[in-house]
Amino acid sequence: MKRLLCLALLLLAAWCPGEAVTVTVLYTSDVHGHLLPTDEVRQRRARGSLAQVATLVARLRAENPRTLVLDGGDTLQGTPLTHYVLADRSPHVEDPTVAAMNAIGYDAAVVGNHEFNYGLEPLRRAVHQSHFPWLAANLTGASSVGLPIAPVALFQRGGVRLAVVGLTNPNVPHWDLPEQWAGLGFADPVAELARRLPELRRRADVVIVVAHTGFERDLDTASENGSSDENFAWRLAQVAGVDLLLTGHTHQDIPPRRLAATVVAQPGRWAEVVTRVDLDLEPTGTGWRVVGWRGANLPTASEAADAAVVAAVEPARVRVATEFSRVIGTLAAPLAAGGVPTRDDAALDLVHAAQLDATGAQLSLAAPLSAGRVDFPAGPITPRLAHALYPYPNSLVVVRVSGAQLRDILEHAAAGWQRVECAAGPPCTLERSRQRPAYTFDTLEGADYALDPSAPPGQRVLSLRIAGRPIGAAEQFTLVINSYRAAGGGSVPHLATAPRLARVDRPMPDILVDYLSKRGTVVPIANGNWVFTLPFLEVVSTPRTGAR
Repeated sequence: MKRLLCLALLLLAAWCPGEAVTVTVLYTSDVHGHLLPTDEVRQRRARGSLAQVATLVARLRAENPRTLVLDGGDTLQGTPLTHYVLADRSPHVEDPTVAAMNAIGYDAAVVGNHEFNYGLEPLRRAVHQSHFPWLAANLTGASSVGLPIAPVALFQRGGVRLAVVGLTNPNVPHWDLPEQWAGLGFADPVAELARRLPELRRRADVVIVVAHTGFERDLDTASENGSSDENFAWRLAQVAGVDLLLTGHTHQDIPPRRLAATVVAQPGRWAEVVTRVDLDLEPTGTGWRVVGWRGANLPTASEAADAAVVAAVEPARVRVATEFSRVIGTLAAPLAAGGVPTRDDAALDLVHAAQLDATGAQLSLAAPLSAGRVDFPAGPITPRLAHALYPYPNSLVVVRVSGAQLRDILEHAAAGWQRVECAAGPPCTLERSRQRPAYTFDTLEGADYALDPSAPPGQRVLSLRIAGRPIGAAEQFTLVINSYRAAGGGSVPHLATAPRLARVDRPMPDILVDYLSKRGTVVPIANGNWVFTLPFLEVVSTPRTGAR
């Protein structure tokens, strides 16, 4: 009896208030619609998905019920699984990403810049369907447009009070057209965090910042990386009073580590990694304080797909399967979509042709946007080709530009080549700048030109002709560009301020489907309207610090 009494007292002591506790934080970011462990466009197994995240989260929650599950944004947009729902303006259609996150049991999510790609209505619908709060402390005007987005969410785990502050990327006005975020404002995130911290420290034992941004400095050397226009995580880490800073946007795999007095991390992209941070806390008499931490970035590739998430996403999967089985034309020869072209490219020429057909503009500007090469054999065409050619839901805008401005635009595109290596003579190796990834290499259709990437920047466009004659500096042209460029994305000269003549308010994948359907039989041949003056063997891309 005495032994049983002692055992009972020991068990009671183990649960007494004041005992040290561990809170586990699990975090994803930049999921970009990767809901199932399959890549519908490349027709292969994906390296991660929310269905696999669900299995990992359930196991870790079982180990420690004092767990918080968070997401850093750029979650809704990104794959055909999400495209067809986001492009559907019906207020009653279920968002598959939200359905998956509800099944997982997320506690909060932050609004990323790509959440605005389809306009406010799909975002509003997603927020209302969520069983968790969406956060963005530096977003203003949300309530006036029917978006119940909060600045902060408060939680308790094992008696520990946790405040989660969300910060969105304030550069949305430079990436999306005003129509896509009408009524909203974007405040300085660093100033907003500093303003809120004193009150949060009074109300919470632990302050967690979830920010849709990356680091503008190298984490080891502290040297600037040239991305401070869109990345501000380094500055956030310098704000005193933050226990944990969870970042995103740049798709970097950054395991938890110390920066200044803050623990920082980033979980890559596409649900391939879950960041886990265990915070050890001890009582102070009036609350709790963090006395230690452990963390890791956990890959999801080996996890099984969770049945509840698979079921939640099934309507979207069926919709994509039905759409991708629809034959819309015939490919007369094999076609490779994606990659960085070293010469005029048949796949990019299809994008140009669709843009010109949809708008009637004289000239077209387009860049390689696919994350990797996808090979299509000759034979039936389905909408899968359109999504391989153009994975983003940009709309089209027609602007007016002069001949001199066209040359500036092409010089800007050519300036991204930072090194040409011809040690043994041609063919040469061409390297793209860290800050100028492939999607900044705009090509022009409707005119003929030559580029010399070995020439000094600003002197790389050697000729620019239309109908066989040089283009005059004062000549005026209509140019079709995507909405990202029209809003200022990529900081291409003149485009954000050029007179807007028209807009085709449809996502480019859908515009491409219409064009391919009209063509019937597609002969994929590049017309050779632009050339490099040197033969190139390969293109080398350095790691980037910004994410399109």
